[in-house]
Amino acid sequence: MATAGKQKPPARSARPAKGGAVAPRRKVVRRRALGPIGRLEDFIPYKLAVVANRVSQSIGHLFETQFNLQMPEWRILMALYAYKDLVFAELVERTSMDKARVSRANRRLVDLALIGTVGDPKDGRRVILSLTPAGEKICVEILPEAAAKEAWYLAALDDAEHRQLDAILDKLMKRSLEQRD
Repeated sequence: MATAGKQKPPARSARPAKGGAVAPRRKVVRRRALGPIGRLEDFIPYKLAVVANRVSQSIGHLFETQFNLQMPEWRILMALYAYKDLVFAELVERTSMDKARVSRANRRLVDLALIGTVGDPKDGRRVILSLTPAGEKICVEILPEAAAKEAWYLAALDDAEHRQLDAILDKLMKRSLEQRD
């Protein structure tokens, strides 16, 4: 029983949700802070890396099981499909993978006859990579599967959130190109 003049505040165990229904309050779990970054779960680089890895693994599983391709190989194929012929250094830049990984994936794609290489007539030290007809065919087969997987992830967002996410990722992509050490 409350004493006169001092009333107990109402319990805050529920809050109205959309449509007037009462939704349970989320329980706040206290975690040890990690110094200047606070909680690990709130650190944007960590969250981006985890989400990117999960999406990548999900798509990677699809490409491995249905197309016998590893993620680096898929990235190379898609870069060549999107940008046509690329020299090795451009492919490294477009895929944001290290040279060794691109080189290994490139060799396997050549062995599978999905890409071809020719010397650059302007610079004999450079190699131009391009899709073969078989490589182009597999890209055409992959794209609907990749789009379906993307749609599944984006179904968690409404249209406004999707546009906002796209704009934010564009800004972060641009900022990543300005990366400072």
